Order: sequence, then structure tokens, then C-alpha cells
Amino acid sequence: MNIYKIGQDFDNYKFFVFREDDELNKGVWFYNGQSLVKEWKGLSLELFRDKRKRKDKRSEDFDASCYFSGHLIVNKRTSLLLAEKLKGQIEVLPVNVEGNTSDYYFINVLNTIKAINTESKSNEEILKMMRDNNGIFNKGNIDSYIIFRDSLFYSNYYCTDEFIDFVKQNSITGLKFTCAGIAE
Repeated sequence: MNIYKIGQDFDNYKFFVFREDDELNKGVWFYNGQSLVKEWKGLSLELFRDKRKRKDKRSEDFDASCYFSGHLIVNKRTSLLLAEKLKGQIEVLPVNVEGNTSDYYFINVLNTIKAINTESKSNEEILKMMRDNNGIFNKGNIDSYIIFRDSLFYSNYYCTDEFIDFVKQNSITGLKFTCAGIAE
């Protein structure tokens, strides 16, 4: 079974970035699958504008944005689909998008598991394996999860073919999936 890292389709879609120096974004790099509902104040985002390009032909009409893996932002329709499919496995938290009246949400994946097989591997070997997208994942630990975080590399969101099929079946745009390795 292949395991994928969730990312942004930069070639075809624009994407959200964190607004610089906004207090709401402090601590975003430390989300590790813990529940955020009680202390959630939001995130402050804006659509990325490349100042070097006069005309950016990428579409602003996307359902999901994932500038950094582990920071999945989706529109209302997609948030409802994910909330139903992944009941109890994610939190859907509102975000603030500058100049946008549409509702967008941060998807906080709560499934943090020992997914990557690190047994008898040095830190250098583990890092090389993940850098080269040649990871060995523990199939038994992934079990029935179709989206999850690894307990070591918790800032990334990983998924299975079933999640990708769900995205395709529901015509969710804006995401790209990179094979991170295999589960055995």
C-alpha cells in the first residue's frame, strides 16, 4: 500500500499563506495532533501573490489549500464532506482569510500514530528515507486511517489511496499527493 504526503497543486492553483507577524499564527508550527478546539482563536491567511509575475494564470477557484503539509485549509463544502467522512478523526476550525467573504476552515488531523518504521535505523537513515520519499510505514499502525500524522514527523499530513479516491470522487481541487513510501 502506498502512503502519500498531502501538498498543494502549485502548478494549477493559487494558495493561502500565513499573514506575516499576525498573533493568530503564533504556535502553528507546533500543532501535533492535539485537540485545538478549546483554545482556538483562528489563523490569519491571505492569498499568495507573486510580485515577480504580472499575470498569474493559476486559478483562485480551489476547494483546498495546503501550502505546507500539515496546514490543510478547505472551503465550507469540503469541510462538511471531510467532517462526515472522518468523524472523530479531525477538527474543523474556522480561519480568517483577508479580503474573502467565503468560509474557510483549518483541518486539524487528530490521528497521530507511529506510522514510519524507524526500527534499527539511525536518524540520518530516517531523514534520508523521508527526504527521498522512500519511507517504510507500519501498515498495522495505519490500520483503518486514511489520513494521519506520524508521531515523529507530526507536521506533515499523510494519506492512503482511499483518501485520494475520496478527493477525486468529490472533485476537491487544489491538492497534490506525493508518494512518501510504502506501508508493509
